[in-house]
Amino acid sequence: MKKALIIFLLFFSLGALAQEKIPVSESDYSNNGVEMADQMRAEGKIYVLVGIIAIIFAGITVYVINTDRKISKIEKNLPS
Repeated sequence: MKKALIIFLLFFSLGALAQEKIPVSESDYSNNGVEMADQMRAEGKIYVLVGIIAIIFAGITVYVINTDRKISKIEKNLPS
């Protein structure tokens, strides 16, 4: 009974929190003016941003690989 009530409330809340449908116009498809990106590109800051994102991504990748190696080493040392 408790599970059914939770499932019912979950579906009810998902429907209640759904956003209204916004019509898509032709100008949405031909949107070429992104002011922030254009300004950052003109000032050369976009390359700094891309570099920082690449460094963060590389750091996370190295961390995950090192953690996987440590876990593999611990798993090998466990008695079967």
